[in-house]
Amino acid sequence: MTRGKIVLATGAFDLLHLGHVRFLEASKRKGGPRAKLIVVVARDKTVFSRKGRMPILPEDQRRELVGSLRVVDKAVLGHAHLDLLGILREVSPDIICVGYDQEQIKASVEKILRGQRLPIRVVQIPKFGPNGLSSSTEIKQRVARRWTNRAKPRKAP
Repeated sequence: MTRGKIVLATGAFDLLHLGHVRFLEASKRKGGPRAKLIVVVARDKTVFSRKGRMPILPEDQRRELVGSLRVVDKAVLGHAHLDLLGILREVSPDIICVGYDQEQIKASVEKILRGQRLPIRVVQIPKFGPNGLSSSTEIKQRVARRWTNRAKPRKAP
């Protein structure tokens, strides 16, 4: 019996939501039958360096939340120094999946893979849903708007 493919997905996963779940489900499907999904959750420092702000939830909680999802076989924290090659050596993935909004990360990963001559496929997963709350940023903005307008009660639809 052949082993399933190993799929590596990465992200901050701050304020876990349905868009994250759909991204991880789609990522695992890219590996085909018996695929194993390993998720690398970005360290707090990495999130700060990429987004200019600290995540809402600390890294250990984000890793534990992601790891609790049925679709995830293993969740680990990223390396402290953005060491992609170290992660690749540890996980030995067949496929790396990135999010719909991660063109720059996809290009960087592909460049590293070419430079190291690693035969790993990089797949960009499309956005879940046409609009709505499919990103942590959208959720944070909605919460901020609601919190700002909390003195104005809304009627239920």
